[in-house]
Amino acid sequence: MEHTSSIEKIGTGLVCSVETYKGARIELVRRTSGFNGLSIYKNGKVRKIEIKTMQSGDKWIAINGVRAIDKLFFERDYWIYFVLVPENIVVMTNGLSFLQQQFKLSKESDYLPDLELWLKTTRKLAKYTGFKFIPRINVLLPIPLRKLVKIMLDDGENKKYWSDSVVEIWENKEKWERVYLSDRYTEI
Repeated sequence: MEHTSSIEKIGTGLVCSVETYKGARIELVRRTSGFNGLSIYKNGKVRKIEIKTMQSGDKWIAINGVRAIDKLFFERDYWIYFVLVPENIVVMTNGLSFLQQQFKLSKESDYLPDLELWLKTTRKLAKYTGFKFIPRINVLLPIPLRKLVKIMLDDGENKKYWSDSVVEIWENKEKWERVYLSDRYTEI
């Protein structure tokens, strides 16, 4: 089994490759930004992307740091790209919608105001005390990613449930092929 940092580099390379193939320009950003990079399309659409590479385990992810948590839950253009290795599959999800679907969270529930208050309190405490807080959310996925890919590639009714959050799935065998596109999103 390869080292985690090597796997992350493979995942980043695959995401950059598929986004370039789609006609986007990729800008990787500093670690402190709360996401891995920007995918900028010719029509002006921008996706802030967080890349999660999964070699064997596909049942959980971690969101590390105040900025990353803030961007995931409160910015509309935040996307999580899941890279399945060795399958060379990239699953492009709308970040918040994906988590809401995974946990069946209602958009009307009060967890967002509570989370926002927690983030503000953490920032304030860090500012006034000099403490450095590195919060981490471990997200145990009720539907593992490989199982979700099978659902999305099946013609059954279950994939309609995910069409707001799973936007595209790409696979690279010898070249990139889009194997799924949500009917709720227009092509970029």
